[in-house]
Amino acid sequence: MIKLKRSYINCFAVVMLIFLARCQPAADEPSYNAQNDQAAVQAILSVLDDNDASLDRKLEIWVDDLVHMAPGYPANTDKDALRRHLEEQKTYGYSDMRHEIIELDSYPDLVLMRGRVIGTFYPANQNAPVAFRTNNLFVFRRLEDNSLKIWKVIFNQSGK
Repeated sequence: MIKLKRSYINCFAVVMLIFLARCQPAADEPSYNAQNDQAAVQAILSVLDDNDASLDRKLEIWVDDLVHMAPGYPANTDKDALRRHLEEQKTYGYSDMRHEIIELDSYPDLVLMRGRVIGTFYPANQNAPVAFRTNNLFVFRRLEDNSLKIWKVIFNQSGK
């Protein structure tokens, strides 16, 4: 009888181990939510819009294996290429702009954002300022500490 009881106990222990292994502890529950992600994305977009932010500060908000696709330019696929692109753009003038979130979707590893930018470009050659608007799609990578950085962005010039 003792052997029978031990087998039941062993069987019960195995079943419990399997059950516990399949249960997700509270720590595995999503540690993100759309509201927090929206605030984090807005903070990142504020850096992009800040003309006083250094180029190094602007590059800090990107992951190393980034993809930046602007109309009429080759895709930038690392920070050095993006740095060169942004430095070149500065020689043409500067923009006062505001990024806007239109739609935001949160996932465990990333955040997708469809947005737009409305702004004015001020040419370095003192020509008249030019109003512009772009549509964009951002992919933010979620890092181990749950923070976000820009991973990929594609945008287009839009007349409206």
